[in-house]
Amino acid sequence: MVTLNLNELDQIESGASKKKIYRFKNKNTKNILVDFSYSFNDYLLFINVHQYLSNINISIPKIFDTNDTEKLILMEDFGNDRYDKILTNYDTKKLLVNAIDSLIAIQRYDKPLIADGFKEYNYLNFKEEIIEFVDFYCPLLKTSSNQMEEFLQIWTSEFKKLNFNWNSFVHKDFELSNLMYLPHRENHLKCGILDFQNAFIGFSGWDLFSLLENPRIDFDEKYNQELIEYFYYNTNQNISYKDFLMQYYFLNTARQTRIIGRWVNLDIKNNNNFYQSNFHIVTIKRLKNSLFNLQNKKLINLYKTILKNEKF
Repeated sequence: MVTLNLNELDQIESGASKKKIYRFKNKNTKNILVDFSYSFNDYLLFINVHQYLSNINISIPKIFDTNDTEKLILMEDFGNDRYDKILTNYDTKKLLVNAIDSLIAIQRYDKPLIADGFKEYNYLNFKEEIIEFVDFYCPLLKTSSNQMEEFLQIWTSEFKKLNFNWNSFVHKDFELSNLMYLPHRENHLKCGILDFQNAFIGFSGWDLFSLLENPRIDFDEKYNQELIEYFYYNTNQNISYKDFLMQYYFLNTARQTRIIGRWVNLDIKNNNNFYQSNFHIVTIKRLKNSLFNLQNKKLINLYKTILKNEKF
């Protein structure tokens, strides 16, 4: 059974994630050790989602050993070529297509998600996420309590107008930092997928905007419309393309909003200004573009009022 021996390991940078990742100092050991000691629930969720995804023709790391007591997983090492680090070294469109083809393979897999214990996204989840903007960013703007209340009321009313059908696997964190380039594999298998313990049942395009609307990197969006169409017409959608786009941009607008608050939250926890100074401008840009595509007058006017300094 695998155990945690820090004398044999070097820790790998894992960003804002709570889990710890280690490589063996012995270069002949081509595996990594993932430490979920912060949460037994996340440890079990990772294993559960891994079992589900293992039945699909995508690239996820093989699990070689586990330790329930110490909450450790010994698994395949996908190397260092994270998408966010190598995006400019290769054809960006090809990298994105490989990732989207993996998403298409997941969406085409027809095993019922409920049977595998995945939780379904709902309004309470939505409210919990978007309120991070209210709790952490609005105080910096000295937003009045009435404006904060109006913010939540408008988002709630607009959410309830859309006929969401939560019926698809969502990785949730399908971002460039959780995707690995595996050049020796073929086609979409070149995209290695990590960090999927937060998966749930939700909107089929969620992982698509997590990828294309990444707030950490200001890469060109010139392929977005083409790739959204490519995803839509290669998956089994039960809504029109127009409705798909509306739900896509609505949820992405909410996500960018939440992330603006998340950067502040993380900086408070870390007692620095790293996230805001590095990612706020890109996140605002993504938010503006998403609002433009959504064309929701109530939300546009709301942001013009609350974020007036950002010139919406």
